Amino acid sequence: MTTDTSRTLYSATSEEVTLADAIRLTGLGADLGDAVALLASPKRYTVARLSGGRLTDSEKTVELPAAGSAAVFEARIFNRDAELRWLHTGNGVGTAVIVAESPDLCAGLAKRLDPLDPVETIENKYLLWGRPLPAGDDADADAGGSGPQWVRLAEARIGALDVPLPRVPRPDECVYLRTVEYVTTEPEHGNAGVAEERLVELFVALPKQSDATNATNAGIRSRPHAEARR
Repeated sequence: MTTDTSRTLYSATSEEVTLADAIRLTGLGADLGDAVALLASPKRYTVARLSGGRLTDSEKTVELPAAGSAAVFEARIFNRDAELRWLHTGNGVGTAVIVAESPDLCAGLAKRLDPLDPVETIENKYLLWGRPLPAGDDADADAGGSGPQWVRLAEARIGALDVPLPRVPRPDECVYLRTVEYVTTEPEHGNAGVAEERLVELFVALPKQSDATNATNAGIRSRPHAEARR
């Protein structure tokens, strides 16, 4: 394999920062464009929209308390250009890491990390559990199905989850999470493996039968977490 230098993954980190400060420092939802936020707290799992520096769910502004059952302990916030990861370490602050294919997008955090030069990149997608409910019942339909929309996904064994999408799905479409996997080789034996996976976007498309074996409930995936790029 040859190194895919066109897809080098850059990253930077800051420690002892609040989630709100990490969002502000990186510019996601502002200078770097609108983003999707996956927020996990002891009380609730929230998929939010970050726009203009403001987090919202389908109903209201999402607050970021420093403590209590509503305090976020892990977050992944992403758009097509960058992903911010934040992991709470104590007293309302945590470690933030941003990953992107442009070093300029990592300038907001304090410490640059070693770039990752993959031998290959893989475009991947995960089918989100739950079928979209009709737009007239539980989703915004003000733009005739075009433009950013909140859509409710429902599944009997999981429940309901509201997600921000570029448009309302058609009746036969499903919701997917798009990712990019970065493959590297270890130097001793040359074995290849996925070293990083960057979240990119939520989108809607017609399902394939094989998608059922590659499904997720939109949870914050365990690999890589906020400290994985140290």
